[in-house]
Amino acid sequence: MPTVDYLNISVHGYACEILVNDAPIARTPLGDPYTATPPISEWLITGDNELAVRIDAVAPPTACRDPLSPRRLIVQRCVGELGEVVPAGEDQVLDEIDFTPHPDDAPLVLPLRLSDPFRLPSGPTWAWQSAPRLQLDAATIAELLMFLDVVHADLAVGDMSSLLSRQQIKFAEVAPLCDTTPEAAQAELRDQFTALAADGAWSVEPLRPDDLELRLCCHGRVVEPRTRDGRPALRGRAAEGSEWSLPIFIARIDGMFEIVR
Repeated sequence: MPTVDYLNISVHGYACEILVNDAPIARTPLGDPYTATPPISEWLITGDNELAVRIDAVAPPTACRDPLSPRRLIVQRCVGELGEVVPAGEDQVLDEIDFTPHPDDAPLVLPLRLSDPFRLPSGPTWAWQSAPRLQLDAATIAELLMFLDVVHADLAVGDMSSLLSRQQIKFAEVAPLCDTTPEAAQAELRDQFTALAADGAWSVEPLRPDDLELRLCCHGRVVEPRTRDGRPALRGRAAEGSEWSLPIFIARIDGMFEIVR
């Protein structure tokens, strides 16, 4: 059975961002408890890696959903069998960031970055690793906006052709990690969007440049388009008021912008 690396995240009382090799994996709310187990295999590389947490804000006890529960920040890198649900407390932990300040410690200076480096002896090489570092100058921003406009306009009318055509690298790299083929992964995504748009309730939120943040990550080699409050740039509504969103990560591969994750 294939294995998958994932994070076991348990955070309460901290607004923070969790990163693997400078790729944003999760963002936690300030007051509500947050738990998640996102996969991260597609961001791990051969050699030096880094698990990091950036704390942006600390909630006072009165702001926490459960004021009797102490603040906690635990992020573990774990490994498990693909598709298996690991019972609570039985994760195979490989690395960990466990932040528990002492009450007598000085107030935190924010933002505060916590880091846990680790090494992997072998693994795949991803296209984004050798992508050129991006400079968000006027020309690059205009090119990225044009790229997003094309994908967004097609999605708005239920056409996935632009989106699928620019995700070939993503399908080729990530599908084997999920024990499937690029063709099957592409078909699954197409089926998901077809189902969302089937009853005519499909909508796509406007792409507003004034609310768009082009967030550089992976040490400048990848850009994540999102709104200023952290939502994916590609998002909308479907049947019965349900919401859909599609986080995307873009890199310049062989001179062209491509969706690599």
